[in-house]
Amino acid sequence: MEERYLRAIRNALVKHQQWLTRDPSMKGRCADLSFHNLSGLGLRRINLSGAKLSGANLNSARLSGAVLSRTDLFGADLSKADLTGASLEGADLRGARVEGALMEEANLRGADLRKGMMLGADERKPAGNADGSTTFIGSKMARAILSDARLAQCDFSGCDLCGATFSGSDMTGTILIGANLIGAVMERVEMQGALLCGARLDDELRQTLERRGIDVDGTGLVSLAGRMADSISAHQLWVERNAAAGQRLEMQRVDLRGYNFANQLLAGSVMRFCGLRGADFSGAKLVMADLSYCDLREADFTSADLSGCNLRGANLAGAKLWRARLRPVDLAGDGSRLWPTNLAEASLTGADLRDTSLARAILHGTDLTRIRATTETLRGADLSFAVGVEPQYA
Repeated sequence: MEERYLRAIRNALVKHQQWLTRDPSMKGRCADLSFHNLSGLGLRRINLSGAKLSGANLNSARLSGAVLSRTDLFGADLSKADLTGASLEGADLRGARVEGALMEEANLRGADLRKGMMLGADERKPAGNADGSTTFIGSKMARAILSDARLAQCDFSGCDLCGATFSGSDMTGTILIGANLIGAVMERVEMQGALLCGARLDDELRQTLERRGIDVDGTGLVSLAGRMADSISAHQLWVERNAAAGQRLEMQRVDLRGYNFANQLLAGSVMRFCGLRGADFSGAKLVMADLSYCDLREADFTSADLSGCNLRGANLAGAKLWRARLRPVDLAGDGSRLWPTNLAEASLTGADLRDTSLARAILHGTDLTRIRATTETLRGADLSFAVGVEPQYA
């Protein structure tokens, strides 16, 4: 950023602090940094209560411990920002993109996270989601406080919400596909139409939700099973003709529980956020496919080729991966550019990985609790950031 631009931002922040303290010199002023670029800035513990940051770019900003109570963040981009322990009480986050952010123990009590469309004018275009959706996909929100918040249709897919509190919130249509909700508190919440496909729930919360008539395995997902055969045929033609004919298989939030994909050519296909519990992928070719944030519990991947497959945030608890291939894909043909299989943040709890190698797969945050394995399964694998590494050897 230009020094002059940074100086203007700094002056606005200084005047905001004066405004907050009611400086008798009357030089203080509420900061209006709407549509400004604040990406990557170090703003730890800063007090921006009541500031106007609508449409602003705060991507990768360092805001740990910051006070953003009642701050206008409508249409802002907070992706990959560090908001650990930050206070966002009553903040307006409609239409904001907050994906991959660090928000452990953040306080969003009473915040507004509903959809909100902002129309840009001239060069003033919002940095958030153009469709007005509010997304927290893949964010770390353990022990976050979301009580009394407006969360209707907000997307928390793949979020770590372990121990988070939602009491008194409106969660109508909230998307929690593949989210970790172990220990979450959901008292007095409205959850009509919420999507919990593949979410990780403890027994108590699961029973509580089911008693309320909530289908935690697939509520609201669209069923396309009857038309899948034609879609797969078109995709196979797309692969065989190098995209010159046919059509790539691309779908999201589809209910395909138990579907038979055995021995199908699905290389490069896209099936994100889908309900695929118990699906049969045995012998299927899923090279470079995108199955991120899918519910793949008890799915059968026996002898499947998952080389270079994106399984980020997927729930593979109890899946069968006998003889499955999880190798990197050689994109250059000479070994200089390898595209690894991505299992980051995936849950493999209790999965059968016998005769499968996790060497060179991305295992950042991967849950390997109670996996069934052989001595070859973890040989050469980087387990530095994996969790629950306690395999049961066959």
